[in-house]
Amino acid sequence: LNVNEIEEIFQHKLIMTSFSTSHSFVLSDSIGYVEQSSPYINMNFDKKYPTWLMSSDVGGIYAQVLNSLQEEVSFNTNFDYFLTSLAKTAMSNGLFCYSNPKLLKGTYKSINKRENTNKTLFKFVKQHYSVQWFFLLFLNIVIYEKRILFFSFITSLFYKKRVKKIDLSKINSIAKTDKTIIEIDVLIPTIGRKKHLHAVLLDLNKQSVLPKNVIIIEQNPKKNSDSELDYLTTQKWNFNIIHQFTHQTGACNARNIGLKNSYSDWIFFADDDIRMETDFIEKSIQSIQQLKANAITVSCLLAHETEKYNFPFQWPTFGSGCSIVHMKKANNISFDMAFEHGFGEDADFGMQLRNKGIDIIYTPTNKLVHLKAPIGGFRTKFIHQWEKEQIQPKPSPTVMLYRQKHNTKKQLLGYKTLLFIKFYKLQSVKNPFSYLNLMKKRWEVSKKWSKIVQQQTHEI
Repeated sequence: LNVNEIEEIFQHKLIMTSFSTSHSFVLSDSIGYVEQSSPYINMNFDKKYPTWLMSSDVGGIYAQVLNSLQEEVSFNTNFDYFLTSLAKTAMSNGLFCYSNPKLLKGTYKSINKRENTNKTLFKFVKQHYSVQWFFLLFLNIVIYEKRILFFSFITSLFYKKRVKKIDLSKINSIAKTDKTIIEIDVLIPTIGRKKHLHAVLLDLNKQSVLPKNVIIIEQNPKKNSDSELDYLTTQKWNFNIIHQFTHQTGACNARNIGLKNSYSDWIFFADDDIRMETDFIEKSIQSIQQLKANAITVSCLLAHETEKYNFPFQWPTFGSGCSIVHMKKANNISFDMAFEHGFGEDADFGMQLRNKGIDIIYTPTNKLVHLKAPIGGFRTKFIHQWEKEQIQPKPSPTVMLYRQKHNTKKQLLGYKTLLFIKFYKLQSVKNPFSYLNLMKKRWEVSKKWSKIVQQQTHEI
């Protein structure tokens, strides 16, 4: 046991962490058929990594938290199942759950692998997911593993779903804070939103804690165009402005240019059509220090929308227009250009952070208003190379690329099944056999182009 790291690992009371020496758990990798979009099961064992998959090898939880949950998660004869069930139930309610190799010293013996039976898998899915996932698990195992687990399926039907609403609000989640000064740069890519960007800058100019630099990457694809942001030099600003103009469009490229021009440890990734209160940065710094977080995503809703949450929790994705990240600890990661003009760059950047040991915490009390300005997204229709294909890819090759990079094989197959089912009612081919044959071809085209896009990016 690495006793010297205990205080650092359990920085506040709402932390539960463990480590599996054999990298195995009470649930088999077939849980991926159900957890199709989750970043929490394909973990990096070399780093602190957010996950509800728990191991009895080594770990810990504050007694106050355990006592508050004892009526919600009944003890099971299998200790690993109990720990995993507890983490799965409480994680979405504000318990921060991790795998952390720092619990043990550099060299350790591998404890025998867990016995992860089919019965345990079906029982867990029945107790912790909506009923449709229970049936999808059975279907996926039949399709991809050619096994009919009828006994495990039937015996698990009688288990009741475990409660998901847990109140941890009475437990103090604030870590020991210090008065360390945090310097933050703000990174804003913009294109065709002069008026809205001006409003963002005016909000930043009134902040109770000012940013050090505001980095603006202005894009305009017209060859002979110049910057339209005259107010950057004609008005007085309470921070340093770093402005770069480029004819190359694309959010990935713009943000990567901005990252190269940032010199502070922290970066606030912002959109060019948001509004914020004068204490937004100050409150965000307080949240970062109280939670000992290295990345937060803040509430960023439309004016008429209501925030559903009132407590911080681990966020399964990443918002590249509403997040603050300790980029120095992220060790110079960047946005993958393979996702340019496609989908998935935000989620991919979030996964890069997690694989560096940086968890992403959603803090609903730190609020931005998203105006969703009418001139947004892709300004002109970008023609992808695969649009010339006779059979169009499904899903988008960049979506396929993300899933191939960050999902397990069974997560990808589970996503494939659900995609085929959901898309059936949205298309014109109603013969199920013809539809299935067509979708298999479209899936292969997507895989082909995801590989091409990745290769082309690496060649640049």
